[in-house]
Formats: sequence, structure tokens, C-alpha cells
Amino acid sequence: MRFLNHGALTYGSLTYLERHLMVMVVVVINLTIALLGFYLTWQVWRLRQAFSQAADALTVAERNTHRVLHKAPEAILRGQLSTQELRRTYQQLQPKVRQAKQALALLDLSQTLLTRGLLPLRIRKSAARRRYRS
Repeated sequence: MRFLNHGALTYGSLTYLERHLMVMVVVVINLTIALLGFYLTWQVWRLRQAFSQAADALTVAERNTHRVLHKAPEAILRGQLSTQELRRTYQQLQPKVRQAKQALALLDLSQTLLTRGLLPLRIRKSAARRRYRS
């Protein structure tokens, strides 16, 4: 091609085919740039759609989480107070449970003594008379 060999190139010094080829190259480059721009625009639009869907899903999740958990601190506090009250009640009942266990142990011991004949005969007879009367 002639235009490659000349130092100063002017549009008038080119032949018709060279000018036509140059216009075709410029048009192809412009179309390629335009197509690349359209492709990038489409990809950005798809990315925006994905981000929008993710934001919507996060908003729904946040609403549901808030709806479920907004009363949680109050419920936790109520549970803590109930636990404290239960511990106090348990501590108050401990002496009574101990007394009941002691009473049951005494009853068990007395029954054992009565059935094995370890008590004096006079006490056994009076206990037997009471049983027949009732």
C-alpha cells in the first residue's frame, strides 16, 4: 500500500480503494467499540438486577427476623426473673424436704422395729390392740 511508504499522508493522495478500506476499518472499529459498550451495558444491567434481588431478599429476611425477635429481650428477661424466683422457692423448700425425708426415715425405722420384734412386747401389744379397734 502506498500510504505506508510516504512520510506525510493526506487524504487526497490516497486512491479510492485505500480510502474505502480506511473507512471500512474505521466503521468496523466503531462497531466493535459500540458492541463492546452494549455488552458492558447489558452486563451492568444484569448485575444491577442481581443486586436488586439480593437487596429485596435481605429486606424480607430483616423484616422476618425483626418480627420474630423483637420481643426476645422481654421474653429473656421474664425467663431470667422466673428462674430467680424458682431458685428462691427451691431454697425455701430444701429444709422442708429434709424434714420430710427424716420423718419418712423414722417411719421406716419404726416399721422395721415393729415387724422384726425389736420393740418390747408391751408396746407391740398396745399397737396391735389399736389396729384391731380401728
